[in-house]
This record gives sequence, C-alpha cells and structure tokens, in this order.
Amino acid sequence: MTVLAVSVQIASPALAASLTNQDSEPRTLVVTENGVKSELVIGAGQTVSFCAAGCFITLPNGDRAALAGSESVELLGSDAIISQ
Repeated sequence: MTVLAVSVQIASPALAASLTNQDSEPRTLVVTENGVKSELVIGAGQTVSFCAAGCFITLPNGDRAALAGSESVELLGSDAIISQ
C-alpha cells in the first residue's frame, strides 16, 4: 500500500502541463478547468505547472487551446508553442 502511494506521488507531477514565459514582461492567460475560469499570470522567464487534469487556455493573443495536462507551452511574444 505504501509503495502505491509513493508511486502516485511521483507520477502526479508528470500529469501537469508546464508553461514557460520566454518574454521580457509578464503574460496573463485565462485557464478554464472543471468549468471554472481563472487568470494565470506568469512573470518574465518564469515556468509554472498547471492544468493537472486537463483544461482549456486562452492565450494572450486570444487563441484558445485544449490541454490534456502533459503538454509544454512556451510563450514567445503574442504566440505560443505547444508540444507534447
């Protein structure tokens, strides 16, 4: 039972998307997770983990994307690069 709990704790962080802001100024995204919208502000050069169980994001340029929770997102100016 303890081994299973340790295994779940190790696996959980891998199920969150990561977001890196490559810009020199903060960026704000709208994240909709489980029907709840919230703003995610990410500072210049900062990387954060979010969206552990899938979500929708609205990028600073207005584009929308669906995430499963395992993607890497890089913000570059008004664009984003999403990779698996």
